Amino acid sequence: MSAPLPPQEPPAPVGEQAAVVTLTDATLADMRAVARWTIMADAAVGGLLLAGFPLAAIGKIHGLGDIAQAAGGLALALAGVFRAIWCTGEVLTPRFTTLRGLQDPALADLRAEIEAAPELFFGPFGTTVDELGRACRLHTTVAVHLTARLARERDEGRRAELDRALAAARVNAANAIARRRALVELVHAWQVRGALRRARVQTMLGSLLVVAGAVLFLLATDGG
Repeated sequence: MSAPLPPQEPPAPVGEQAAVVTLTDATLADMRAVARWTIMADAAVGGLLLAGFPLAAIGKIHGLGDIAQAAGGLALALAGVFRAIWCTGEVLTPRFTTLRGLQDPALADLRAEIEAAPELFFGPFGTTVDELGRACRLHTTVAVHLTARLARERDEGRRAELDRALAAARVNAANAIARRRALVELVHAWQVRGALRRARVQTMLGSLLVVAGAVLFLLATDGG
């Protein structure tokens, strides 16, 4: 008589689910690399403002009014740099992502893609996130119950049938879980993309502050 089969963890995602997860990971790495380079560039600008710019022009500043204007311009420029660094740093901040994030207004374009072709995202496990979740629970529960029945079954023919049913249930559970994982990865990627877009806007605004601050500083020197 064969020994009862122990419960097994669902296998790692394979096929198109694995491809989606791998592609999403690569995309996230690329977006975060862009954010790191942006921060490095902003930090270089800040270092230039602090180290070289004031020292080169400090001898041309005379009077309390010019000193106040130069200090204000320098503060404005540095505020622009810090703003850009702070907002870009949000892209690198670790995120806790669930499928509830799909309802975020910023992810409307992803929701539209899913609604246009749900079979590409959910496969045979429904057309909504809720249906996919129910499929994960259903097939996992079936696998657990079949494992318990197989442990009690003594008839060899019946055990063979249960083995086949258990293998199918585990495959279904693994595929449903892989679909859900791939969807969570997409939500995460869209959130990071949104943060990167906002960081770009803030970086542009920060650049305008840097330019305005530099102009004020130059105007405070003799001859502007």
